[in-house]
Amino acid sequence: MNITIGIDPDTDKSGIAIVVNKQIIDLATVKLFDLIEYLDAAGPKDTIIVKVEDPNMIKPLFGEKAKNKRAIREKICQDVGGCKAVARLICELLESHNYKVIKVRPLKGPIKRQAKNDGNYFNKITGWKGRTNEDKRDAAMIALWG
Repeated sequence: MNITIGIDPDTDKSGIAIVVNKQIIDLATVKLFDLIEYLDAAGPKDTIIVKVEDPNMIKPLFGEKAKNKRAIREKICQDVGGCKAVARLICELLESHNYKVIKVRPLKGPIKRQAKNDGNYFNKITGWKGRTNEDKRDAAMIALWG
């Protein structure tokens, strides 16, 4: 049995998805300090691949591309910077606990945007039944298609 775990890093609670044979088994949000305990319960480490969305793989927002007022752009940059730091910490933490970690570039495109913003659409394309939030949906998409 191969287990793929997708993680969408966040400064408060990261989205986590456990996927077995392309089937979502669990979706959760987990604080950084509870992450190892949560992953240890998912199964033996030698059967787990962890895919971490790594926002460090994308370019930052600058100038005209941001197209937002200065204060909004600065807030976005601060939030992205926090997520980049958490992603780096998660990767280091997991590797120090002997998990196999794959850093994944953030997904993009119309299907990803719609699935992230629309829980019903996400459920339709993944077969998941139940409530989700954007972090959980992002984590699942990383696990399934990252």
